[in-house]
Amino acid sequence: MNVSAKSPLAAILALLALIGSFFWRMAYPDYMERRTPVADVPGVADSAYVPQGATWLAAGDCYVSCGYMDDDTDSRLFLLRDGAAKCVILQRADGSPYGGHAGGVTCAGRFVYISNQSQLFVLDAQALLDAEDGGTVAFLGSIRVPCNASFCSCDGTLLYVGEYHADGYETEESHRVTTPDGSDYQALTFAYRVDPAAEFGLETVPCKAFAVCDKIQGFAVTPAGEAVLSQSGGLMSSKLLRYQCGGEPDGTVTIDGVSLPLFALDSVRQTGSVTLPRMSEDLECCSGQILVSFEACAKKFYPQLLPFAEKQMVLLDL
Repeated sequence: MNVSAKSPLAAILALLALIGSFFWRMAYPDYMERRTPVADVPGVADSAYVPQGATWLAAGDCYVSCGYMDDDTDSRLFLLRDGAAKCVILQRADGSPYGGHAGGVTCAGRFVYISNQSQLFVLDAQALLDAEDGGTVAFLGSIRVPCNASFCSCDGTLLYVGEYHADGYETEESHRVTTPDGSDYQALTFAYRVDPAAEFGLETVPCKAFAVCDKIQGFAVTPAGEAVLSQSGGLMSSKLLRYQCGGEPDGTVTIDGVSLPLFALDSVRQTGSVTLPRMSEDLECCSGQILVSFEACAKKFYPQLLPFAEKQMVLLDL
């Protein structure tokens, strides 16, 4: 539809946009002040794509979005640069279709990692960059991790992978922790050292663990040593929770026979929070800012009927 800038319809659309912006700023003032859009969430306008993970791939100078398909077709990721989106269909290492959740995505060195099913599935970054739009790339293999692997991120030295806990989403009994402020936490996030000499770029035994609260969808660590967590569930507003995650550990936790230093991210360590629109997902720290992905804009969640469906991947200033 071609609408003249001077037409009554153009004026009405401009007014509606202004009203919409006003309500967003009223509902989420801190978020709107910190928010810088970097790309439209791909695939949601014309497919059943449900976005989950987000990261920055320096080798390709591009953002990455990964997710699953609500119509049970193959999971995929998108490489996003300068307003263009390239779709790459994911395959298992044997070349069979991958229809898993594709919950988080991150990268380290020459590898890209997709988290799901207690695994970090490993992709070759150059193969993704070389793939044609609509082409396929198979996993090189996978690294088993001791959690449900709902999300992941990397700060260049450590890769973090963690799990989501809520009613109906249970975790291992060994992951239950009573934190210093008396909270009962039932989810862990694990840190793995990046090792360029290792087969898939990581040591295969975690070096530490973090106890996190319920409904965590993303976890990233800033250069200043803050852990930033994405908390969301259902139609309620999301939260970006911030914690000091360095210093002395709060105890230990034994996983698969290995004793790990444990950092409990509770009110004792909390440094702040920001209220976000609903359904915030995976996080990545990019040059001191936090990249956030949202799934509320997927067709699955009726984004045209329910308010405050973020349709863009955004960077947030802390």
